[in-house]
Amino acid sequence: MYQDSKLFLNQAVIKDWEEHYAEVFGKHILLLQHSLHELPIFREENLERLIEGCPTKYYDFVKMGKQGEHKKSWRRGSIKDVKGSDVLSAIEKGRFWLSLQSLQEWDDTLKAVVDHIFDDFSEKVPGFKPYKLKLGMLISSPNAQVYYHCDLPAQSLWQIKGEKDVYIYPNSEPFLSDQELEPIFLGKSEEEISFQPWYDQFASKTTLKPGEMTHWPLNGPHRVENHDCMNISVTTSHFTDEVRNFYAQTYANGLLREMGFNPKRNSAGLTKYSKIALAAGHKFVYNKFFAKPKSPKAPMDFTVDLSASDLMKNIEPISM
Repeated sequence: MYQDSKLFLNQAVIKDWEEHYAEVFGKHILLLQHSLHELPIFREENLERLIEGCPTKYYDFVKMGKQGEHKKSWRRGSIKDVKGSDVLSAIEKGRFWLSLQSLQEWDDTLKAVVDHIFDDFSEKVPGFKPYKLKLGMLISSPNAQVYYHCDLPAQSLWQIKGEKDVYIYPNSEPFLSDQELEPIFLGKSEEEISFQPWYDQFASKTTLKPGEMTHWPLNGPHRVENHDCMNISVTTSHFTDEVRNFYAQTYANGLLREMGFNPKRNSAGLTKYSKIALAAGHKFVYNKFFAKPKSPKAPMDFTVDLSASDLMKNIEPISM
């Protein structure tokens, strides 16, 4: 446990919660003040140690292309045996992002933090019983961007350092079609979905600063643009029974659409539970008899080199 972290775990995470927010939590976009950025673990020397201690399977270190360039041009790198201070320096000066994933599985302090966050929300929102709690961290270069996409579990974004613009869109057509959503749930496509510039007319745009967080409706499409400064953000995700049931229905809808049907996104009564049973049965049979190994990620073919003009050097590709 990092020094002074126990103090954080004894206080409310959200500073400006009002009782009526419980009525709209998970249904409408919320922008709230938090105390997460005050945690000692986010001090530079502790971040450096966290980066150095991250197991290889729990991070992605990526060299981005030029602004607006397609992700196919991006490269994946290794930070094995690289000082955490050098990684942070490269991100601050170059065009990189580092995603630290499932922190609750390999760092005891952050496991306690994510539990505390959701204990706090559970006290504030009657009937809220989250599970499959995850916490990730994204450290990204000035002017980096996250393309238009949606996430499967319920999501929140917490700003720790720097500033970024977050655009959140309605989770309904045309911004999110069933034909694009269902393959994501079936694992047949990535989380990125098609985007039209005019969607911005209907977006909720928020500039997140340190000590601010936002939570939006399930599967709400969103995209992010960093300001001209290095950014550190934390993501939390969770399931509830309601989220799980929607996941199962959408999974089943994807199967039904492949059979030529035109199912509704949300069903009720017997139809709802029939879809949940279909999804559960298909996942069991598919995973037991037909599932293929996931496609491997792109190999890591560079590492940090602060003496190089592009802050990187090529290495023998490492497959993970």
